[in-house]
Amino acid sequence: MNGGISLARIKIPFLEIAKAIDNLNESVLTPEQLISLKECLPDRDESSALLRFMKSNSNNTEDLCEAEKFMVAMLKVTNPSEKIDALIFKAHFVHRRNDIIETARTVETACDDVKLSLRLKKLLAIILKVGNQLNHGNDDAHAFTLESLLKLNQAKAFDRKTR
Repeated sequence: MNGGISLARIKIPFLEIAKAIDNLNESVLTPEQLISLKECLPDRDESSALLRFMKSNSNNTEDLCEAEKFMVAMLKVTNPSEKIDALIFKAHFVHRRNDIIETARTVETACDDVKLSLRLKKLLAIILKVGNQLNHGNDDAHAFTLESLLKLNQAKAFDRKTR
């Protein structure tokens, strides 16, 4: 019954739908229509029952409901579920690609902001200078590890309270 309701919304003949899916023609159906059609595809038991019915009734489909007529049309399509998935993927591909490109641009901009930040460079220089002073007053070190930055959170002043 749900299949009949979904199929009634699509005003395209079932044979044309089957042909479009078999030929991977994305211009005939919308992604939403494809998703609803995928739910109406026959499983193995339904396919074999329909084939037996069609043989016994000389391929006459007059006694079948709309959902069963759709299933009969889809029997001629090889791998209909995979082809519908491919059509859905193809329909959403451009939007997903654009989202990924936008996310990559955002990450790239954030990286550029970090690399070009004068305040961050000054802060890291101060941390290096403080680290050198804590290590016996030598200004010999020219770098520090990221792990040592995390340890700064654990450093306390002489009163053992102030961080």
